[in-house]
Amino acid sequence: MKKLFLAAILVGLASALGCGSGPGINGIPPGSGNNSNASLTGSYVYHLSGTDDNSGAPYEESGVFVADGEGNITGGIDDATEEGVGSSFGNTISGTYTISSDGTGTVTLNGSAFQSSNLEVTVASSSTVYLVEADALNASGTAELQNAAAIIAPPSGTFVFNMHTTSAQGSVATVGQFTVLAGVFQNGSVDVNQSGTASSPALTNFTFNAPISNGRGTGSFSDSAGVVSAFNYYIVDGNNIRLLTTDSTSNIGGHGRAEMQTGGPFSASSFSGSYVFTAKGDDNFGTDSVNTVGQFTASGGTISSGAYDSVEDGTPLSNVPITAGTYQVAANGRVTASFTSSSGAVNKIFWMVSPSKAFFVTASNPTDSSLTEDGTANLQQTTAFSTSSISGQFAFMMDGFNPNALVDRVGTLQWDGAGNLKLNELVNDSGVTNSPGVLPGTYSVGTNGRVAGTINNLSNNLVFYMISNTDGYVLQEDSGTELIGRVSQQR
Repeated sequence: MKKLFLAAILVGLASALGCGSGPGINGIPPGSGNNSNASLTGSYVYHLSGTDDNSGAPYEESGVFVADGEGNITGGIDDATEEGVGSSFGNTISGTYTISSDGTGTVTLNGSAFQSSNLEVTVASSSTVYLVEADALNASGTAELQNAAAIIAPPSGTFVFNMHTTSAQGSVATVGQFTVLAGVFQNGSVDVNQSGTASSPALTNFTFNAPISNGRGTGSFSDSAGVVSAFNYYIVDGNNIRLLTTDSTSNIGGHGRAEMQTGGPFSASSFSGSYVFTAKGDDNFGTDSVNTVGQFTASGGTISSGAYDSVEDGTPLSNVPITAGTYQVAANGRVTASFTSSSGAVNKIFWMVSPSKAFFVTASNPTDSSLTEDGTANLQQTTAFSTSSISGQFAFMMDGFNPNALVDRVGTLQWDGAGNLKLNELVNDSGVTNSPGVLPGTYSVGTNGRVAGTINNLSNNLVFYMISNTDGYVLQEDSGTELIGRVSQQR
């Protein structure tokens, strides 16, 4: 019996950062900050995605926990699903945690009638925490501070959403838009990639029942292609909702999120500027087999330039130029785009959350007809990147695999503004956790926000695409290795 049903996993912490110093991961003191257990107070929505080392199957876990600011998880609820295995919903959780001054820490989570689980975490901001499993499961995710005023009633408004599910019948990536009034579906549209085949069925339902507790409730989604999906939802605030599919009888596992749409009606001028994007996907060889990060510049219906880095099944493509492209924008925020590179024309469909953010699905890829990929694009907030502009202490989280094992990592990354790095990480290597100490490295920054990094004894091929000088996406693209994640300057 897998560990998923022996433990209700989860987490806690967040903080307000300042200066000072203190022990970090495993007592190593390379970092700075004035965090403590008091940094974490309130309710947090969390999500974890990973792979069960015992079964090899992907699993998803979401919920809400309550932290008291004194090192105790005093309540909350946990839900989990695993492809082909089943589900465990409604587990009551409690536990303990410790936060070091540099924002790194450890959480022990206990669930009613379940054994303890362990997590390693790093505080990214007062409202966001990165986390990975530190036990026999390989998983990573985030915890987000919940707004208590927003969790009383079901959602109302127009939302853009994405959802990624896996099952024995194949993977499905979905993006779209829906409008609900007090949780009741009014209208919407959807675009789907199922095992590499794109379609745009009519969205026939996206309903949220009233919250049960902790801003957690149930809902359902359906379209004209016959797809019917039940889900649990978790309200972060009035604009953000986490989703966990609950179709355990269909052997489906999946997750997503919905965000309030703003800035419409949209036009070509709404989708304009330099965007950084990240995507994950599946192919015929398995789940999470494709990771991509990149940047492109759009204006007036034309994509003029860009570049991307990608790893599929352990084979990297580095700094591939995007040479041209076109796009069309509908008033409801749906964008159809074609990108041209040396690999051919890739077609994507974006749904704009706002002019500065969009969810997307890859509709077609000439190099792999089985690719099921979706992701997020963010408008760059910085127009001039340089080595000196990126400095300070960052929280980071990555997950994926190397030639020998599944790998998750979390910790701190220090940039000195002069091209030098220091990495302090906690690694889960197929259930075995370790901290290799402080690893030095170097980095160089391109004007488009692409950062090439090396870390001694780890990788010569770390690539970052920065949304701003303080936030970005990271990809490790050594041969046979692909790990993808986030970096954020601690604040």
